[in-house]
Amino acid sequence: MPLGFNANHLPAMASEYVAWVDVMGTQISMSRSISATANFIFKLHIAAIRARLEGLRIYPVMDGFYAATPNKSQMLSFLRNVFRSVAEEFNATEEPQHRFIIRGGLAFGPVIHGQDVGQCAAELQNNPAYSNSVLLGMPMVQAHLSERDAPPFGVFVHESARVFAPDGTDPLHWIWWKWENDNSPVWAALKDTLIAHLQWCKARAQAILYSSDRILAHEKMVDQYFQE
Repeated sequence: MPLGFNANHLPAMASEYVAWVDVMGTQISMSRSISATANFIFKLHIAAIRARLEGLRIYPVMDGFYAATPNKSQMLSFLRNVFRSVAEEFNATEEPQHRFIIRGGLAFGPVIHGQDVGQCAAELQNNPAYSNSVLLGMPMVQAHLSERDAPPFGVFVHESARVFAPDGTDPLHWIWWKWENDNSPVWAALKDTLIAHLQWCKARAQAILYSSDRILAHEKMVDQYFQE
């Protein structure tokens, strides 16, 4: 039986901001403890659900999620709230082995949402819960690949999002809590907690399968990201 899909009926692509956020070190964490990893993953998804805004679409993918919206201020507010929630959890967790770190990437460009492709195939139209969970577009790739250049608890802003600034708006700052000029003490506390956590990781690098070179690189990234 043919897998009927007619791409000629795809809707016109519209440009949106697309973010990818995930939990660092999930593969290693999962090899040690499923229950601990489940705590990390689902706490991130709970933070995303709580931060969700009308008109912004979230696409969960195991240890992370994509989020998309054409509204820049909406995207920045959403990401800032997600990161603040997880940062507060990180700061409040006393046992280092129970802490988890997130980071993300942000891009801008044309996308297609699965909920808009029903006219391409009857089976997709008849299974909206499935098709609505799909997002397509180059910004997904750019956001996902950019995430690896972000520091712990940072967001790397891809050039597609950095250079795009509609008339009357300011260029996008690369430090996420500055998006709303928030001077919350959680940010200052986060830097100290992160450095202490990375020191704890360094003393157990081989046991927790966290490369000493990567720890050193992350320490430098944290110091630079939070110095402003």
